[in-house]
Amino acid sequence: MLSFRRIKKVAFLSISLTLVLTSETLCSYVGFFDDFKQGDWRFESLGGLGLSGPAESDRKGDYYFAGSLEYEWSIYGSRTNVGIRLYPAFIYHQEENDKGDTDTVFGEALGVDLRRYQYINNRGCYWEIGVSTMWNSRLFRNNAARWNFLSEIGIGYKFDSDWHVALKFQHISNAETRSPNAGVNALALCLGFTF
Repeated sequence: MLSFRRIKKVAFLSISLTLVLTSETLCSYVGFFDDFKQGDWRFESLGGLGLSGPAESDRKGDYYFAGSLEYEWSIYGSRTNVGIRLYPAFIYHQEENDKGDTDTVFGEALGVDLRRYQYINNRGCYWEIGVSTMWNSRLFRNNAARWNFLSEIGIGYKFDSDWHVALKFQHISNAETRSPNAGVNALALCLGFTF
């Protein structure tokens, strides 16, 4: 006789397999894989300043630099793009605190983003939002985790020459997975190009 536990496992595996096969068929039908193949690579360098908030650690005097590489593609030929973004180099310098401590934090991140352009040819003004999982070499001040989340929201402009500029607000925290969790807020200016 079949146990309830085995029935649950078989049902879960059957539903999962059906969803995977159906989603692949549906994605092929609506042209998702064709859109993915027509995507573009995008490089971006950015520099920013730490911002202090009422509940956050003092970030005045902090600054950072980063570079990202992303593959973005249009969702079904629209003005909306999704991307997979890698930050292979993230360098955050923490200003000296009251105790005289100063640390430079090196990090790497991988995540996804969503971007909406003004025009269908991926030109003009755009807004974007993204989230990445980040590993850092040292702890950010008043943050107890080396694994954090980097969330960002920004506005930008992409020129006909495939260069773009953007202004982003970024937030780094461990999402309350460890305590303390004083986040890092920063404002960044970005410059990049598509190839």
